[in-house]
Amino acid sequence: MRITKRQLRRIIKEEKARLLSEQVNDVDQIIAQGQAFFDRVIELSLAREDDPSAAAALDQIEAALSGEVKEKSYGYVKFKIL
Repeated sequence: MRITKRQLRRIIKEEKARLLSEQVNDVDQIIAQGQAFFDRVIELSLAREDDPSAAAALDQIEAALSGEVKEKSYGYVKFKIL
């Protein structure tokens, strides 16, 4: 089967549009997950003075993420809960 240059251009254009739309959906999903995560961290931060389990959860989150974030970002990004 042979395709013309016009058909090839159309196919490439359609695939490019499909890939770009998937990429936007991925970004939107990442943003939503990040917002949910930080909303939960804020809730735990507000509760930590009265709830020892909230303080322990925050300590666990910070311990799990701070080193990995620093290493993967080559020190440009730090994760610290104050």
